[in-house]
Amino acid sequence: MSPAVRHMTGGGSRDRRAAPAPLPLHDARVARVAPGAARAAGASRRALFVLPLTSAVFAVSALWSPSELPGVVLCPFRALTGLPCPGCGMTRAFCSMGHGDLSGAFGYNALAPFVFAAALLLWAHALATVLRLHTARAALERLKPTQRVAGLMLAVTLAWWAVRLCAGL
Repeated sequence: MSPAVRHMTGGGSRDRRAAPAPLPLHDARVARVAPGAARAAGASRRALFVLPLTSAVFAVSALWSPSELPGVVLCPFRALTGLPCPGCGMTRAFCSMGHGDLSGAFGYNALAPFVFAAALLLWAHALATVLRLHTARAALERLKPTQRVAGLMLAVTLAWWAVRLCAGL
């Protein structure tokens, strides 16, 4: 027996009960989960949250008409300050999109059709995750914006807000 094996096994002729037990590296009650499996479980949990939420948004936008509550301010920022936020008009614009009125949606908020399209992609990704449509999910993940594109979208949103504030839109 080699010295290394003899050291690890307690020397062969020694009483093994006398050797100290090795310390556990992790709690034996906790099963080891591969990183990929943990990531997939997290994605499924997120999808189970996102799918009903976005479905409800689309259902409300298809069923509710913005003309049912004329003059009602839905934006808390606008209600407190009297100034429009970057998303002001987004609810009414989503409802216009839900009724197929693209020009009306642009009238409420020029960014709304793009946010609506992003929400549709988010909904489709969540659905593909829940249904385990791996090919569709992978295709939708390729549409995820890079950090540079996300920064550009934020800059466009802030510029749009500045234009709305200056022009009084």
